[in-house]
Formats: sequence, structure tokens, C-alpha cells
Amino acid sequence: MKQKKVAMILLTCNQKKMLEETLESIVKKTDYKNYKIFLVDNGSKDRHDLMVKKRFPKVEVIRNEKNLGYSKGNNIGIKRAYNVYDPDYFVLLNDDIEITNRNWLKKMMKVAESDRQIGIVGSQSIYPNGDFQSSGGHIKGYVIAMTLEFKEGDLLDVDHLDVVCVLVKREVMDYLVGFDEGFTPYLLEDTDFCLRAKENGWSIKLDTSVKVIHKKSQTIHGMDNKFNMLIRFKNDLIFSRRHLKGKDKLFRMFIFLPMVAILKKKRDEDELKFKNFKLRTDFLKNIYYYLIAFNRNLYKDVLLRGGIEV
Repeated sequence: MKQKKVAMILLTCNQKKMLEETLESIVKKTDYKNYKIFLVDNGSKDRHDLMVKKRFPKVEVIRNEKNLGYSKGNNIGIKRAYNVYDPDYFVLLNDDIEITNRNWLKKMMKVAESDRQIGIVGSQSIYPNGDFQSSGGHIKGYVIAMTLEFKEGDLLDVDHLDVVCVLVKREVMDYLVGFDEGFTPYLLEDTDFCLRAKENGWSIKLDTSVKVIHKKSQTIHGMDNKFNMLIRFKNDLIFSRRHLKGKDKLFRMFIFLPMVAILKKKRDEDELKFKNFKLRTDFLKNIYYYLIAFNRNLYKDVLLRGGIEV
């Protein structure tokens, strides 16, 4: 029986060394053969596309002349895969990962094929030293929570996934039509993607037996974006209006987010207790960003003056 076709969508920007390591890892450590990689070079200054064409000639490269953000960049790769490859599955990948299981794709596809209602399958992310980094999770009230306690190898039902290495069925992608570009340039588009799938009847699974090394957030950090907090407020407000209900929506929009603007944790790993918070030195600027995020037109003007496309 012929293997089903898998289109791997890989977005990259200004991370040439890590991208090269990622592609080498996929090629050497994937024992599933019927796949094609679609690389979207999102305006990299040092021309990742030229390196990829030379070292990995089987990879199809699409180059954008500027960084269009996460949603738009991925959607360009997804559309190209539809047009020239007609895949049965999509795999969404970061450019700063390393595959650890040779049978990672077979495992994820086995989960997806086990139940027609399973629409998306995710993996567990670990740090290069082997420590746990992130996984899927649930929406608990106004909190976007992560699943932290599980037995190795568990198959978990979740509401959302950290889209580092995620398998998506064709029919789910057909329905969702990729990522919502309203979240441009980045943040919460992956959570929104998963929740839209779940709200329309598909279940989402986290296969903890599949582990991917993730050199966390290197691509976003590489953007050197001084409008990070403004982007967070804009996208969080979109997310909250769309996916939260009643008092949870109101609390996140009008209490939680203003607190984020004013306070930050002294230690990220510690609990959410008052003694673990301190005043942000730039809280006045953050409050300003929070307020203009409610006005999309003003927000858009500010971002465009900063050279960021929305």
C-alpha cells in the first residue's frame, strides 16, 4: 500500500545555521519516505534559500523579499503545497528543531489514522540538554495552561499545541485555510489554529512519545522587535474575544492584560503570587500600547511607522 503524501512546511528567517541543522536532522532521522519539504524563506538577509538549494536540492524553496510574519509566511508554504503536491497531511515545523525519533512521523500518523475525529497531532518539545520544555495544554478559565504532568509515552487530549512539530490532516487544513493572518506578525496564531479546529469537531492529541529538541524562540528573538508588547496586547485581545466566554473574557481583557502591562514576575519559574511580582520600568509605555491595541486603525499606523507589516 502506497504511503500517504506529507507536505512539511518550514518557515525560516535569519537563522541559517539552525535551519541547516534542522534540515539535516529531518533528512537523516526520518524513516518515512513519502514527504516533501516546502521551505519559506521569510526575507532572510543572508539568503537562506541559496544555501538550501545547494545543500538540499529536493527541498522546494519559496522566498519572500521581506518578513511577512508567521501566519502569512506559513500560509504561502501551505498554498504552494496544495498547488504542486496535493498532500494528504501537513507537518508544520520550526526552523530551530532537531528530530530525536527516526519513526517520529510514522508514530504521529498512526495516531491520526486511529480515529477519523483526530485532526491534529503534536509532539513534546525538549531543551537541547534533554529537559522538558513545552507541550500542549488546555484553556482553564482565562488562562492558557500547559500540561506539565504526564507519564512518558502518554497520548493526551489537549485544547492547543505549541506548533513546533505538528501533524495536520488535509481535511482540517481544508477547513481552516491555514493560520489567521490577523495575528500577524506572530503570537497566539497557533493556539487559535488548534482551538478553531477543536471548536469545529476535531480532537487534538499530544503524543508524548515523540520528542523534538527545540532551541526555543530563536526565530522570534532574531526579529529584534521593539513592539513586542504591543503585538502581544493586540493578538491577546483578538484571541480573548474569539475564544473566551463571559467573565473569563472580561477578566483577561480588562484585568489580566493591564496587569501584564504594569507588573512582571521576578522569577519565571516561581508561582503567580504577589510577592513574586515587581513593577515594570516601562509600564507607562506598556499601558499606552495596551490602550492603542483597542483601536486597530491607530495600532496599524503605529506599527507601519515602525516598519512592521500587519
